[in-house]
Amino acid sequence: MYTSDAGESWVREDSKTLFCLNDVAISIITGIAISVGDNGTILRRGEDGTWADVSPEGFTSDLYSVAVGVSGMMACGADGALLSSFDGGTSWRVLDNFQHSGTDLYSVNFDPTHPNSFLIAGENGFIYSSEDGLIETESSSDYVASCGTLCNGFPDLIIERDGRAYRIESKDCFIISTAILAGATEIVTGGSRYTVVGERGSICRLLPQNEWECIPPITTQNLNDVAYIMWGQTLCAVGENGTILISEDNGLTWEISNMGTPRDLNAVAGNGAGVACIVGSSVVSGMVNFFSTSEVSD
Repeated sequence: MYTSDAGESWVREDSKTLFCLNDVAISIITGIAISVGDNGTILRRGEDGTWADVSPEGFTSDLYSVAVGVSGMMACGADGALLSSFDGGTSWRVLDNFQHSGTDLYSVNFDPTHPNSFLIAGENGFIYSSEDGLIETESSSDYVASCGTLCNGFPDLIIERDGRAYRIESKDCFIISTAILAGATEIVTGGSRYTVVGERGSICRLLPQNEWECIPPITTQNLNDVAYIMWGQTLCAVGENGTILISEDNGLTWEISNMGTPRDLNAVAGNGAGVACIVGSSVVSGMVNFFSTSEVSD
């Protein structure tokens, strides 16, 4: 699903795949979108607005996260899978020398100020920095997301599944919410605020005094991701059973946007200037192994 008017209206787009899509990222500079999903699926939305399958041949590991950096892109997933692209997402290389097989990697994020710096987070407290290698923490919880200030260096926070966060600079863990968390925003200086979402409609945001405020939920559906469509103003959160929530006041109040889809929505990405993409699950994804694409209709 695609919006160019800050979430006022959405258009369904043909992804050309029946596999579940788990994450999406948009280049703020070029507008190119990349989505990743099950069975090694990687899709690229070009400047003409159409999606193309750019999955590496023979690669079948589930992918959970994708990030766009200054000079390249990275994706990560099950069993230590890590891939990179340096041609705008047209082709992808599997990084077999990343020696962490057996660890599911749930989040990859770039340092927006440095073309070759990245941070990876995963199950059982796994954190890997391109600068420092493995980072030891006292947590054994799964890290499911990271967030930082764009144009201001590495991600500031790594979000744990169990409702806590890990502050990289001070190495302190602190509680955000009692809910299981699933997604977090990137922000820019000048009004944007970190926002996290999770189970049963949970939404929390970081206040200027460095305290977390949890918003009364307006849905009982689990939320899987959240992103800014307009910096410092419009946020979009997505979740199970086609749930889309929109906030036009920087996360203080939210409204349900009914797009009429029953599918679970797994991720949302925005460029901060009104454009966003949402990806999710296919109701017939379980049938992919039994039918060809031409035999299964939407």
